[in-house]
Amino acid sequence: MKPLHGKPQGGSTRPSWTLLAASLAAVFLLGACESLTLRGEPETTRILIDSDDVSEVTLVTSRFFVELADPDCVTCPTTIQLVQGDTSSVGLPFERTYPLNYRLQFFAEAYSSADVPITLSMTAYVDDREWYNGSRILQPDAGDGMPETLRFVYQYNQAGVP
Repeated sequence: MKPLHGKPQGGSTRPSWTLLAASLAAVFLLGACESLTLRGEPETTRILIDSDDVSEVTLVTSRFFVELADPDCVTCPTTIQLVQGDTSSVGLPFERTYPLNYRLQFFAEAYSSADVPITLSMTAYVDDREWYNGSRILQPDAGDGMPETLRFVYQYNQAGVP
């Protein structure tokens, strides 16, 4: 009669070489996948701006801003409020890499002071990964007396325990 519980009879309780090799392969693959997907916190943002219509634009950048929602309007877009920012005229084509600080966020907005519509393109990379690539015609007046802009906003969100 065979026992219902306990060690199997007539065999070894040690894992077979096949099981050991499969376990090691699984650990290796999990480690490889983790190194591909968990890249860690980003370190830099690189901005490229160009236009065939103008030779310079105004660029506003910030690494410290807050995103505010309208409490009276759930479907309205959020508003970006810069806490600190830099505004400068930059010659085109423009390319610069900005180190990210502890806030791990970056804001860039470009516009022209030209009195005519212009086509402007902006590409943004976080580390070496392209996050934004946009090009469009910007009007000199967006209807509120201000020029239309091309904007990139990045905020690193790390999952945490509440």
